[in-house]
Amino acid sequence: MRDFDSAVQDADEAIRRNNEYLCGYFRKAVALRELGRLDEAIHLIKGAPQKIREDEVIKGLLKELEDEYALDNILPEDHPEMLRYNKFIKWFLDGGARFNKVKLRFYSADHRGIHAKQKLKRKEVLIFIPKELIITLEIAKEAPVGDKIKRAKLALLSPKHCFLSTYLLQEMRNPDSKWKPFLDMLPKSTNNFPIFFTEEEMEWLKGSPFQEQVKGKVKDIARDYAAIVNAVSEFARHSLKEFSHARMLISSRIFGITVNRSFTDALVPLADMFNFQRHQQTSWSYKEESRGFVVNANEPVSRGDELYESYGNKCNSRFFLNYGFVLEDNTHNEVPITISLDQKDPLYASKLKMLDYDDSKAIRIAEDFSHKNLVDFFSFLRLVKFRGDLMILYNFVFQQGASKRSNEHDFYETYHGTRFPPLSVKNEVRVLKGAISLAKNLLDKYATSYEEDRRILEENKELTFNQRNCVVMRAGEKKILLKLIDLAKLGLELIKLPFKKAKEVYEMREDKNMYRIYVVEMLFPFMHSLRNNL
Repeated sequence: MRDFDSAVQDADEAIRRNNEYLCGYFRKAVALRELGRLDEAIHLIKGAPQKIREDEVIKGLLKELEDEYALDNILPEDHPEMLRYNKFIKWFLDGGARFNKVKLRFYSADHRGIHAKQKLKRKEVLIFIPKELIITLEIAKEAPVGDKIKRAKLALLSPKHCFLSTYLLQEMRNPDSKWKPFLDMLPKSTNNFPIFFTEEEMEWLKGSPFQEQVKGKVKDIARDYAAIVNAVSEFARHSLKEFSHARMLISSRIFGITVNRSFTDALVPLADMFNFQRHQQTSWSYKEESRGFVVNANEPVSRGDELYESYGNKCNSRFFLNYGFVLEDNTHNEVPITISLDQKDPLYASKLKMLDYDDSKAIRIAEDFSHKNLVDFFSFLRLVKFRGDLMILYNFVFQQGASKRSNEHDFYETYHGTRFPPLSVKNEVRVLKGAISLAKNLLDKYATSYEEDRRILEENKELTFNQRNCVVMRAGEKKILLKLIDLAKLGLELIKLPFKKAKEVYEMREDKNMYRIYVVEMLFPFMHSLRNNL
C-alpha cells in the first residue's frame, strides 16, 4: 500500500511541474484505483486539461474506472443497506480489523460478495479480525440465557448452535449491543432455507427423500426450542420462527477455530460474507501470535475479481439444508436408499437377530461410485437376498478374522462390520435385480423424470431461486439412481458371460472407470474364483 501512496505523491509532483504531463495523470489514476479510491481517480481525469482527456489511453482508463465504480455502487449511498454497511465498516475498523486489499460489492440489496481491490499474491493476508470482534461459543455460554441452559444441563440435539442462536437473539433485541453494527448486516430473511419453504415450494421436492430430512430438521429445531423455553422461561419472548431463523444464520456462518489451544465455534464478521466456490481460493485460521482471525489468498487474484470461500465437498442435501443453496452438477451428491429384510424370508428371524432387531438400513449412495458406501450397499443387499444354508454366512464371518470362535452366539456378536463379497451366482443376480428394483421404486415416486428436470433447468427462465434449487436437488438424486440401475444391468450382463469374455465387454465400455469398484474389485474376483474352482 505504501508503494501506491508514494506513486500518488510522485505523480502529484510530476503534474505540478507540468500540468499537461500525460504519464503523471495516468500513473496517479492507476495508483488511486489500486488504493480503492475510484471516485478520486475519475475526478482527476475529468478535471485534467483537454489534451489529456482526449488521449485514447486515458479515455480507455476512464471507461474502466467508471465501469468499476458503477459495479461498486449498485446501491445509492442513502440506501438502507449502504447505511448499515458504512456503520459496520466504521465499527469494524475502529475495533482493529484490517481489510484494505478487499472490498464488499453489492449486486443487489440482498446479494453481495467480496472482491479484490488490487492484484493479490498467493498467501497474502486479505482480512484480519481481532479476537475482540469475534462472537465465540464461550461468550454465548456466559450470557444470561446460555448460563441457564448450562445449569439446566439440557440434552440439546445441537448444543453449540443453540447457545449461539440464543445469544444472537438476545443481542438482536438489545439496542445498545456492542455487536449491533455486525448483527444489522446479517440477512433479514432465510426463506431460501428449505425449513421455511411454503407447501407449494415443498411440492417441487415431491418424491425426494430430502423432504424427510427437512421435516426432521424442523422437528429437531422445535424440540431444542421447547427444551430451552421450558428451562429458561424468559426465552419464550422469542418465537420458534425467530429461533429457527437464528439457527439457520448460525449453521450457514459458523467457523470452527482453535483459540488458546481449545477448539471453539464462532461468528466472524466480514469473513462470513464470502460467497461459495468449490475451488479452495482462500483459507482461514485463528492466529495466536496476532490474537485474531486471518483470511489468506491461496493463489494469485486479479484486481476486481470476486474472492470465494469453499465450504468443502458436500452433498447438495447438506448445502441446501444448512446453507440454503445447491450446486449444479455436484459430483458429491448422495441419495439415501433404504434396504429392508423380507418378512417372508425363511431366514428372517436369524437375519433380524444379526441386525440387532432392526430390519432395515438406510445407506447413502454417492454419485462417485468409488465411495465405500457402494461396497456397504451391495454387502448389505447380499445378506438381505441370501437364501440357503446360514452356515455359509457363519463361515465367511469367521474367515474374515472377526472371531476364532464358532458358535452361533459368537456369530451374532461379530457380524457387524463384515462386508460380504458375492456369495453365489444366484444370490448376486438377486442382488443386482434387487438394486434395480430399489432404484426404480424411488424414481417412480417423483412427479418428473431426470430428462424432464434437465429440460426445466435449461428452458424455464421463470423459476424462482427456491424452485430452481429444488429441481437441481431432485435431478441430482435421480442421476445417481439411474447410474445405479445402469451398473446393476452391467453386472447382470457380465455375470452371465465367461470370465474372459466379461473382461473384454467391460474394457470396451467408455464409462468403465465409473463402475470399477463393483466390477473390478467385487464381481471379477468372484467370477475368477468360480473359474478356478471348475
